[in-house]
Amino acid sequence: FVELPANRAELFFALEADRMVNPVFREFYSERDVVMEERRMRVDSSPRGTLYERHLSTAFKIHPYGQPVVGLMEDLRRLGRRDVERYYQDYYGPNNAVLAVVGNVESDDVAAWARHYLGSIPERLDPPMVESLEPKQTEERRVIIEWDAEPALRIGWHVPEATHNDAAAIAMLSVILTGGRTSRLHRRLVTDEQIAASVFSSTGPGNRFPQLFQVDVIPVHTASTETVEAAIYEEIKRIQDEGPSDEELERVRNQLEAGRVRRLQSNLGLAFQLADSESLFGDWATTFKSAELMTEVVRDDVRRVARRYLNIENRTVGILQRPSVSR
Repeated sequence: FVELPANRAELFFALEADRMVNPVFREFYSERDVVMEERRMRVDSSPRGTLYERHLSTAFKIHPYGQPVVGLMEDLRRLGRRDVERYYQDYYGPNNAVLAVVGNVESDDVAAWARHYLGSIPERLDPPMVESLEPKQTEERRVIIEWDAEPALRIGWHVPEATHNDAAAIAMLSVILTGGRTSRLHRRLVTDEQIAASVFSSTGPGNRFPQLFQVDVIPVHTASTETVEAAIYEEIKRIQDEGPSDEELERVRNQLEAGRVRRLQSNLGLAFQLADSESLFGDWATTFKSAELMTEVVRDDVRRVARRYLNIENRTVGILQRPSVSR
């Protein structure tokens, strides 16, 4: 992304066109070393980073979501400058780009600059489609990481991609469970029983293909991961049996709408949302339709997705624990 004065907007198109046609990789090897060091710090030498990576590779046996984004260390070591240059020349062109411009500019000017600076650049190859669909999971999977570090618990269930009709109900379920101090899991694990220091949920690692609904917990040192895990499943079963209350649904809608408004308050935030919506949904206007989608979600929708996806045979559990001592 680029932030610059409105009277220099045309300069961006000139610079971007030059970058697409004449990229320079003279610092490739030093930058590769930086990436390798970041991997050492964030994954190889990090207990939680290792848990995150191993959990994904356990949950996704076929789909690329099970592979680390930056690759394994041996992949990075093998990667050469020519490899990157070839990859860039194959795919990095205007036909594979989504451009969002926000600010004090005229749309006719932006379109003219795009045609003038980018229109003559040859089309690149279409990115290969991901065809390796993840087989349906039929039993619980577990991975245990032993490390002399504070314990952590990570639970993931397979759920659909962000464009699926259930996505809005899943988003609301996430906030009901962990969205703030009044959410069900925070109130029980952190406030009432004080068996966890923190709890949050998310979907990932991507949103274009079927993904994971993930709950991450840091237990307190006096609580076992077994105790925390059991409490999580009890709260999920309550949702599956009873659904959320009307008050919870209204609170969640307000939270999600407030978050959406905050993201759109800056030019940069709006640009990100527009580009994401166009790239994922093929329609930038989806950015402004999320509130309507949330309004359409009712109690039975939340209960239904909890029953359909948050079940034992569909989940993968990752546990970070201290090494066991043999006697």
